This record gives sequence, structure tokens and C-alpha cells, in this order.
Amino acid sequence: GRVGIASQSVGMARAAFEAARDYARERESFGKPIIEHQAVAFRLADMATQIAVARQMVHYAAALRDSGQPALVEASMAKLFASEMAEKVCSSALQTLGGYGY
Repeated sequence: GRVGIASQSVGMARAAFEAARDYARERESFGKPIIEHQAVAFRLADMATQIAVARQMVHYAAALRDSGQPALVEASMAKLFASEMAEKVCSSALQTLGGYGY
């Protein structure tokens, strides 16, 4: 259902983030890893923040469902936010990976 789709979106975004982070640690530009460049670091920080927010929304909706409480609104919000977040994070990861992202 909605919580499952939201959870998959979080997983997909996390995988893209980790690939971008690992690449940014290894790839050097102007004598230092690109993760040390402010623009790249800010992009990665934003990606991590968005993933954390979506993950908490998924956990909250899942906890409500597990306890037998109504969770339609929370599950719908988690699905909407997480799916849109995943697209943004994957797009940012492609920017970080440059030519290797395609």
C-alpha cells in the first residue's frame, strides 16, 4: 500500500545518496575530494535531510497502522512526500556523479 511505496521511495533515494556520497569522497577536483567543495557538500546535506524526513514520516505512518489506528492521511502524506523526495534526490545524485551518473 501507501506505506510500502513510501518505504521503497526512501530506499531508492538512500541508495542514490550513498552512491553520490561515496563518489564525492573519491573524486578529486582542484586537488581535493569534491565532497569538500561547498556546493557539493550542501547538496549532499540537503539530500540526507530530505531522506531523514521521509523516513520519519514512513515510520510514523507504519507505527500508526501497526497499532491499529487510522493512518490514511499519514500514509498518503508519506507516500506523496517520499516519492517526490526520491525524484529530487536521484536528480541531485546524478548532478553529483556528473558523467558517471548516466
